Amino acid sequence: MVSADSLIDTALRPHPTVLRLVQAFLWIGCVSFGGGRTTYFQDELVVRRRWLTNDEFLEAVALAQVLPGPTVGNLAAYLGQRLGGVGGAVLAFGCLTLPGGLMILALAWLYFRGMPAALTAPLGRGVSAASAGLALAAVVRLRGGVSGVGGAAVAAMVFWLFGPLHWPIHWVLVAALPPAFLRAWHARP
Repeated sequence: MVSADSLIDTALRPHPTVLRLVQAFLWIGCVSFGGGRTTYFQDELVVRRRWLTNDEFLEAVALAQVLPGPTVGNLAAYLGQRLGGVGGAVLAFGCLTLPGGLMILALAWLYFRGMPAALTAPLGRGVSAASAGLALAAVVRLRGGVSGVGGAAVAAMVFWLFGPLHWPIHWVLVAALPPAFLRAWHARP
């Protein structure tokens, strides 16, 4: 059931124009090259522009993850549709993918023109480190950090298994999901 406060909050929130929608998704496409795009979506659409609430954004992320296809593309299309209809979905997806595609083409051109790998390897490592930091920042910002001792224990276990121990992700999930579900079941209201 939708509360009156929720309806008022939705009505008072700013609604994007087509130009603002294009600007937002082009910006996300430009600055999120290399990973961490969900964090950029959250920062741009929830924090800066206030077009969505955290809960609405988390629902969109959950839906984008269960739909077939790349999560970031699903998220852009869903958020674009929610904010600007079918045209907004097309614009959001196109604006998100265009900058990265152009950057890849530019890097390929440089590579085939003789750009040494010694210049590209550090760039890749830097982008990977920044993406990991952004993912952690998104968790902290969206849900106020890892709550409780149980949440911290699950997070530490995943970090340890996947990072220093180099377990494959499927075994990390097999090990981490039962305690995570148990912790969530005990924390429910």
